[in-house]
Amino acid sequence: MIKNIPLTLALAFIFSFTVHAEQGSQSHESIAEAVKVYIDQNINLPGEYEVSLIPLDSRLKLPQCAEPLEVFTTNNLIKAGRTTIGVRCNSEKKWSIFTSAIIKTYQMVVVLSRPIQRGEIITQQHLAIEKRDVSNLREDFATQIEQVENKQVMRQLDAGTILSLRNVADPKLIKRGDRVIISTTRPNFSIKMSGLAMMDGTKGQLISIKNQNSGRIINATVIEPGLVSVNY
Repeated sequence: MIKNIPLTLALAFIFSFTVHAEQGSQSHESIAEAVKVYIDQNINLPGEYEVSLIPLDSRLKLPQCAEPLEVFTTNNLIKAGRTTIGVRCNSEKKWSIFTSAIIKTYQMVVVLSRPIQRGEIITQQHLAIEKRDVSNLREDFATQIEQVENKQVMRQLDAGTILSLRNVADPKLIKRGDRVIISTTRPNFSIKMSGLAMMDGTKGQLISIKNQNSGRIINATVIEPGLVSVNY
């Protein structure tokens, strides 16, 4: 047992041991930096993005890697939301860990500037373009007003809602039971007859119409409310 070591020598020994221990451990900061660089180089998401790394457990001690750290993903895919990123050391003292990153992506999207009721037709007065976090959304949100303008909403939506293409549909210009005009146009003449819609129809849709003069069921294209067209 060593006794009576001079104080200066003892302090020098402790300091030397501490520095050696610190130099022998891989810093968590270096691991985080390697992950950030990997994400920046491999991310392929539209719009802007923001990366937040989940800190490693402060008790985790890893040997200092003598080679550059290797960063990887299990499926070669970096996606929005919470994602897992691996880091490994391939030097003599090998080790491998997994870190977690939360990636938020932001895009300019179409939102409602006022509430809207089910069945109502969307106009420009309902709409605005805003930058929003779309990390947890499906990829069917509208990014252009033209995608949803003059469409019919399928359910009640609150102001501020990001419009999804699932929430809208082409409006029904003709409903089953409506009386319509059947128009037939040829180069030399045109004919108009009375008809009865046998089904709902949107613009450009082919629907069944009953010719009220002959009683025949024909297929006609919806042109506008109350008007369908037949080409022979």
